[in-house]
Amino acid sequence: MIKKSANILLNVLFFCAFFMSFSQDEGLTLLEDADDNQIKFENHYFEALKYKAIGNYSKAIIELEICQDLFKNNNSITFELSKNYYLLNKFSEAQLYLDKILKKEPNNYWYLEHAKNIYLRLYQLDNAIAIQKKLISFNPKVAEEIIPLYIRKKDYSTAINYMIELEKKGFYSSKFDRYREVIDLNQKRNRVKEKTNENQLNSLVELKEQFESEKKYTVLNKILTEELKVKNFNNLLIYSNKGLDLFPAQPSIYLMNSYALSHQKKYSEAIDVLNTGIDFVFDDNKLLIAFHQQLIKCYQETNQPIKKQEHLKIIEELRTKKNQ
Repeated sequence: MIKKSANILLNVLFFCAFFMSFSQDEGLTLLEDADDNQIKFENHYFEALKYKAIGNYSKAIIELEICQDLFKNNNSITFELSKNYYLLNKFSEAQLYLDKILKKEPNNYWYLEHAKNIYLRLYQLDNAIAIQKKLISFNPKVAEEIIPLYIRKKDYSTAINYMIELEKKGFYSSKFDRYREVIDLNQKRNRVKEKTNENQLNSLVELKEQFESEKKYTVLNKILTEELKVKNFNNLLIYSNKGLDLFPAQPSIYLMNSYALSHQKKYSEAIDVLNTGIDFVFDDNKLLIAFHQQLIKCYQETNQPIKKQEHLKIIEELRTKKNQ
């Protein structure tokens, strides 16, 4: 053990002597700033990977932001930031970072695959399907992955047609049987739902007659709820407008009115209605969150990302308070 320690010490002394000799005789060039930044970059990047590996995505993001300050146009860092925000369930932030590098590399397979996952978590199924089609054009082996997307979209006929086409080409997956079972089950549920909707329409007629004679909020609330269930947005707008005239301090009517306006793509009007109605919400976190969620949708559609982020943060705060 003593002999081993002595050998290590001699090696260190030899290196120091060599270093000093080299410095004096040849002239040792110190690391330039760019080299220093590269070393800093690598250190912080590996720290980020370490934190990501143990599930501490917030700290990983801090390290990656330092890397980004050192080298601002590094696509790998932007991609890692997007992935860490995704793992934190902050999908809008993940999308913002990914969009930056997709503009530079629109055909990068891994960026596109990540984009598809983000769209799925944001419930933007049409965008996810468009990305999946692009992935299939690069790699036909992932063709079957579009089928569950159509099932999620409830476009069962297209999902079935895709399976038939793939089977004709000699491609078969054990998942196909399961997909067909899910489609069959959902179609049966839809038939039951259609029957239920028919019954609801009959009850709606009765409710409307009652409302016209009594003008009660409780009756109107049932009408609005039923109209939303059957997605009759024209009637939802008509009766919510009546409700705003009769019961201007009932916040749920404002929310229903905003659903109808949003369906007609009148997002600016919907925002005004929501901002008025939200002032009447007291001690009802669930309703308050619904207002903010609807505002997020409207701000997204009107291309107001800053406003959208503000309401996302408010929802996070409301949910945190609820869990305390």
